[in-house]
Amino acid sequence: MLRLIMSAIFIGTLAAGTAWALFETNKELVASAKVPMEEAIKSAIKAVPGKAAEADLGKEDGRTIWKIEIIDHNNKSQTVYVDAQTGMAKLNK
Repeated sequence: MLRLIMSAIFIGTLAAGTAWALFETNKELVASAKVPMEEAIKSAIKAVPGKAAEADLGKEDGRTIWKIEIIDHNNKSQTVYVDAQTGMAKLNK
C-alpha cells in the first residue's frame, strides 16, 4: 500500500512539473504577443464572419501566432491564423 501511495505521489509530481512548464511557455508566448487575444479574435471574425469557438497561441515559422477557430454562418469550423505582432489574419485553406 505504501508503495502505491509513493507511486501516486511521484506521478502527481511529474504531472505538475509538466503542467508548470507548459504554463511558463504559454506565459512567455503571451508576453511576446503585441496583439491581445480579444483583438486577434476581432481580426479573425472580420476574415471569417461567425463566432469564435477557440483561441490558442503558438509559434509558427518562428513567429507568435494566434490560431482562432471560427464557426461560420454555415455552421462549419474555419481556422484563422492571426499574427500576434501585426494582427493580420490569414484563413487556413
